Amino acid sequence: MSIKVFIDTSKFKGGPGIFRTRLIKAFKNFDNIKITTDINNKFDIELVFIRKLNKLKKPYVLRLDNCWYIYKYKTYNNKPIEKTIRHSNHIIFQSQFAFKLCERTLRLRPDCPNGKNMKYSIIYNGADIHYIENIKPDKTIIPKSFVSCARWDSNKRPISIMNGFLEAGTDRHLYMIGGIGVEGKRKGYKSKSKYIHFLGEKTNKEIIAIMKACSYQIHLCHIDTCPNIVIEGLLSGLNVLCTNLGGTKEIVKSDGVILNVDKFWKGRYMKPRNVDNIKSKIVARGIHKLLKIKNKPIRPDLDIDIVAQKYINVIRGVQK
Repeated sequence: MSIKVFIDTSKFKGGPGIFRTRLIKAFKNFDNIKITTDINNKFDIELVFIRKLNKLKKPYVLRLDNCWYIYKYKTYNNKPIEKTIRHSNHIIFQSQFAFKLCERTLRLRPDCPNGKNMKYSIIYNGADIHYIENIKPDKTIIPKSFVSCARWDSNKRPISIMNGFLEAGTDRHLYMIGGIGVEGKRKGYKSKSKYIHFLGEKTNKEIIAIMKACSYQIHLCHIDTCPNIVIEGLLSGLNVLCTNLGGTKEIVKSDGVILNVDKFWKGRYMKPRNVDNIKSKIVARGIHKLLKIKNKPIRPDLDIDIVAQKYINVIRGVQK
């Protein structure tokens, strides 16, 4: 007998929205679960992303990727998340780091906030392997290049990426994909090097085509709990250079190089600070280590269908 699940899609874009769309599509491949995004339809259980958006008295599983960990955002933004946690039947964190961050910041304990035994699982994000396999590499990209893709705010560390890449002196090329900051829109985000190319914003299909034409990915974000772009990079056959604070290293594993450059701050909340300041020599050394890796990633564990099955197992467990 199939279980009817409601997923509210009225809010949240970016990473959570992208993964939610992929998961809904993947659920359609299973006969034992039926999805509705219409709140007026009958359902058995709700799968909530980030925080509950309605007042319906139904059991729900919460998929929690993060919480507000910077001091100035702590009070207002975390309150609805904490309330959603308190009444959830099960919590899915998208990485071990996501759990650790929320445990520390929100002071989660086995007996708090939602009963004597807080039930939770760690389930990484995924992407459609077949979709990626069917996209052809972009022929305009120079072979054996590097790629980096983000919404270029300072926590994504574009300056550290570019300076470190140039310091490495590999004579290879770096393609920077994404808007905000790059292409000289903010001071210091521009490079005159012939080896660095700013491509601006691209569609997902275009991004995959570019990544499949490259060999390496650089993702130095200060904190990413489980970045979809790195999952896509791994499934595109890229070896990844990343940093240690966040969930990225959990999905990269031995398919890349992890820079040990970040530490957890003291106390529950981090004070605002500039994090786009990794020493160029450290990034350069990481790049040279990356070039020595011979095996390309083969990651069926990141297939969205496998991820969807794990979600179904949790949902059906709550219904028992």
